[in-house]
Amino acid sequence: MPRVKRGPHRKEKRKRTLKLAKGFYGKKKNAYRIAKQAVERALKFSYRDRRQKKREFRSLWIVRINAASRENGLSYNRLISGLRKAGLELDRKVLADIAVHDVEGFAAVVEVAKDALSEGAEAAGVKIRPETEKSQRPERRATRVGEAKRRKKKPEGEAEEPAPKKKPAAKKAPPKPTKPTKKAAEAKPAKPEKAAEAKPKAEAPKKEAAKPAAAEAPAPAKKDLEAMTIPELQELAAGHGIAEGDIEGSGASGNVVKADWVRVAGGLEALTVPELEKLAERRGVSKDDVEGTGASGNVVKADWVRALSK
Repeated sequence: MPRVKRGPHRKEKRKRTLKLAKGFYGKKKNAYRIAKQAVERALKFSYRDRRQKKREFRSLWIVRINAASRENGLSYNRLISGLRKAGLELDRKVLADIAVHDVEGFAAVVEVAKDALSEGAEAAGVKIRPETEKSQRPERRATRVGEAKRRKKKPEGEAEEPAPKKKPAAKKAPPKPTKPTKKAAEAKPAKPEKAAEAKPKAEAPKKEAAKPAAAEAPAPAKKDLEAMTIPELQELAAGHGIAEGDIEGSGASGNVVKADWVRVAGGLEALTVPELEKLAERRGVSKDDVEGTGASGNVVKADWVRALSK
């Protein structure tokens, strides 16, 4: 077989591929092996998108025509139908261009479509439904949803209605004691006496239980404390004998902020052990004067609270 040297053809083929890959990122623009793969992939997408481009533009034209026609009181499908009846052969590309660049011209086209629709409807003896009724469709859906909810609630109401019908059966019981007996007559007055004796016994503990609840002043809720101002919180804290110097501030550089006053306004139990020790030192109470209840007689927080609350 003859020997074939394809040097110039090989070089031209590579040049064509690299020319198509011009502008690609990285080695795709100058390394032949990588550029060949990138070019094949790009050609595949270009083949697909040449067809897809036509669909996308058609949908864009329809959106523009629909928006412009609705401003003139006509929907897209009725506009196209009217133009066909009127014999105006304008494609969607032209209609969309008119709608964007010539508003008055598009309004005239819509009027032609309206006239053609009305003439066709009169000839057929059909009434055209006004466009305003289409806006009621969402309301219809809303009413259907409301009706469905009512239907679901009806079974619950029906279950509750039969209950009072059973009450008349219970009322038929009183006619039974028609035969009065001596034992029944004697037993009847005894029942109210027992009920009268039972009532004061039940009422007595309630009154006694209510007294300590009224005597103890309930601590305000945290939400109520947060709603108060700082001066009001300071007054509450002063009622427990707590001053600003006794509190460890949580603000910047150890400043006492509102959150600290909210914590302390509830009473001594909200204070930490170091804060209780500060308060005890200010009041002249030493650690030796406090009886410790902790392990091996250590003074715990409860001991400080008990000693300072005296």
